[in-house]
Amino acid sequence: MLIAIDGNEANISQRVGVNQVAFELLHHLAKLKTKHKFVVFLKNRPLPDLPPTSNNFTYEVFGPTKAWVLTGLTMRLLRSPRPDVLFTPSHYIPLVSPVKRVFAIMDLSYEKFGAEYFTQYDLNQLRRWTAQSAKKAKRIITISEYTKKDIVEIYNTSPDKIDVVYPGYDQELFHPRIPLTKQQQVRQKYGITGKYFVYVGTLQPRKNIANLIKAFSRLGGGTKLVIVGKKGWLFEEIFKVVKRYKLEKKVIFTGFVESSDLPALYKSSVAYVLPSLYEGFGIPVIEAQACGALTVVSRVSSLPEVAGDAAIYINNPHSVDQIAESLREALSLPRLKRAQRIKQGKQNATRFSWDKAAQKTLKILTSL
Repeated sequence: MLIAIDGNEANISQRVGVNQVAFELLHHLAKLKTKHKFVVFLKNRPLPDLPPTSNNFTYEVFGPTKAWVLTGLTMRLLRSPRPDVLFTPSHYIPLVSPVKRVFAIMDLSYEKFGAEYFTQYDLNQLRRWTAQSAKKAKRIITISEYTKKDIVEIYNTSPDKIDVVYPGYDQELFHPRIPLTKQQQVRQKYGITGKYFVYVGTLQPRKNIANLIKAFSRLGGGTKLVIVGKKGWLFEEIFKVVKRYKLEKKVIFTGFVESSDLPALYKSSVAYVLPSLYEGFGIPVIEAQACGALTVVSRVSSLPEVAGDAAIYINNPHSVDQIAESLREALSLPRLKRAQRIKQGKQNATRFSWDKAAQKTLKILTSL
């Protein structure tokens, strides 16, 4: 069987979210021992850190790059050698194709929040194209049972058409055995002293970072808040809140951080905090747990499904008071209870792996 994969989401630097999922799936699919062959379709030359080519894993680069899915990819599926199935990790598939199509939906935040958190252009494209893709695709892959439920309700899709494939994390990188020297080096690199909470993720409205900063301002003391991640969209309010509450010396923005520094940032923290209003999954949660960090997350969407019993939960992330209460709980947790939560978190993280994700994805693609 010849399996084509749209690899463009993986073929960028500074990967987050769907880019990270696509990148890891490519690497772990390439490692599988299988009689099936993979061809990765790209609109630009593959970056050096994508999987190397082999007898059953190759790349094909073609254009035109503008509106690539509707032009270049659609035309390529009409030519030989024609793949047996096309898999794309993004919301966009060719709407006309002789090839069976499978695509992935990471989350439906744009349907939940609309113009409040998305530009009108992005919103229109996501809503229209995803709805059409859901109708045209042979199967849909998603990353949590919660998102599967959303797809069924919003797009009136049969649950039998949807497969849940949990993402994983890099088990060689994210583990609790982080040397103190590495932790100190990373602290020094980003100017972090004393106790701190850490947030890791894109700076965008649904992550609820502005309310996190407001809640943090109520703690007092010398604890800091480290915000790790690149700017996404509609992020200006986050920086305004820091100035409004005069927290410039207590809130540290690192920008995008290389993955090699993340384990130390998780491990050294009081807790990893994700006060998000909505998540399709939340990979940093399991990364933090695998590193032996306490996790504080919202009790919304997929997060209870992912974080399990190990997390401290923010029952209402719209409430600054409740976020502050959860931060105080993390700060004051007795040593034995903290150790127990961390142990639970490490155990919880073992439920997820990229090997499992790749094997399940291949099983879905070859079943068509």
